[in-house]
Amino acid sequence: MGALKTTPLTGYEIELGAKMTPRAGWNTALYYPEGIIAEHRHTRSACSVFDLCSYGKLRVAGKEAAPALDTLFARPAADLGIGRCRRNFMLSETGGVLSLVLMLRMAEDDFLLVTDTGSAAGDLERISAHIAGREAEVQELTPLLACLGLEGPEARKVLESFAAGPLPEYSCCGTVEIDGFRAIAACAGATGEEGFRLLFNLEYADQLWDLLLETEPVMPAGFGALDSLRLEMGYPACGRELTAEFSPLDSGLGDLVRLDDARSFPGRQALLNRKQRHVLAGLLLETRRAAREGTLVLNAAEEVVGVVTGGSFCPSLETAAALCRLDLACMQPPGSELWCEVTDARLPGRIAEPPFYRGGSAKGDFFLP
Repeated sequence: MGALKTTPLTGYEIELGAKMTPRAGWNTALYYPEGIIAEHRHTRSACSVFDLCSYGKLRVAGKEAAPALDTLFARPAADLGIGRCRRNFMLSETGGVLSLVLMLRMAEDDFLLVTDTGSAAGDLERISAHIAGREAEVQELTPLLACLGLEGPEARKVLESFAAGPLPEYSCCGTVEIDGFRAIAACAGATGEEGFRLLFNLEYADQLWDLLLETEPVMPAGFGALDSLRLEMGYPACGRELTAEFSPLDSGLGDLVRLDDARSFPGRQALLNRKQRHVLAGLLLETRRAAREGTLVLNAAEEVVGVVTGGSFCPSLETAAALCRLDLACMQPPGSELWCEVTDARLPGRIAEPPFYRGGSAKGDFFLP
């Protein structure tokens, strides 16, 4: 195994006492000395900054950029307005979910894609192959652009305190000036709180990091809190709820896929021919103990009806919750009791429709219109 990649902020995170952990080949902050629960609660009540520099960043530009992306992603791209952003996903030819991408349209023929760390290399390869021969080009910007996530009900107020010009509203993106340099800001949080993705030249990463941490009430937070925050909202994650083995229909995303238009994209025919076999369900446990990914889910007859895709103690709820992929034929109504079979116990829980936490400051849906 080769050396882990580092972000421009890795050294600063270590100095702050962060617990570092490998993530798709990168050395990333899992949590800081205050711990995941404290970071989670601070994000819900105030504002936290996340180092997301390990995310992939791709630019697709040119006369045929829009039609090229429109025939590659499961959600349309050509109808995305200039200055708007939405989450989109790519499918395999068999209909499985390969990646989840935040798509920003900066101009008529200019798109910026922010991809998950684990799928970045594959996304670049797929997009490059798809646009070959078209009047468009793809540029990998991961080594050039930093990415910070600012999440929490105070996020907008914090940015407004030092950003020149108006900030983008929900599901919008634009360029702002921050402390003498320009950054792209997208109002597209991933925690259920109002949040921004900030993309800018890598050389300014430590400058903005320091500026944010010097601004009340910002605190640093790691990927552990980011995961528990998204799970409280029932948001899917690549590699967990979203995998190449299962279609969007089996992952709670069926309503987002456009099969009623004339577009042709990878996986379209497979979805038309494929029946839904599973359902992504929420489960509120009657304990603080979490059921982790891969835990079997049982019904009252002690039959295996599904598997946990992600689980965590949820600080905002003071109990544990999980997302589970259940066999469609075994799905029961909200309130029905199921059990998660961990090593030494069976944890009882009840089916609940996400989001589990409904008090967030976000103004709209995670996937954006």
